[in-house]
Amino acid sequence: MSRWKLYDNWSAELTGLTIEQLREGRDFAGRRSQHAEARGMGRNPKAARDWRKKLQAVEDELLRRGIEES
Repeated sequence: MSRWKLYDNWSAELTGLTIEQLREGRDFAGRRSQHAEARGMGRNPKAARDWRKKLQAVEDELLRRGIEES
């Protein structure tokens, strides 16, 4: 599970993460969101919505820190 230990407190934990960890989290949340929406993978709209929220929280934190998308 690498550095991502608490999914429940995702937004609260973001301020203490490094930029590298935030970028990893952005990639992770993006993949999880896509998998939850994918055909043939057992679509789960609620999970997709949750992962999109987490992805948005990471992107907001990166913007707050002044980090551009890479």
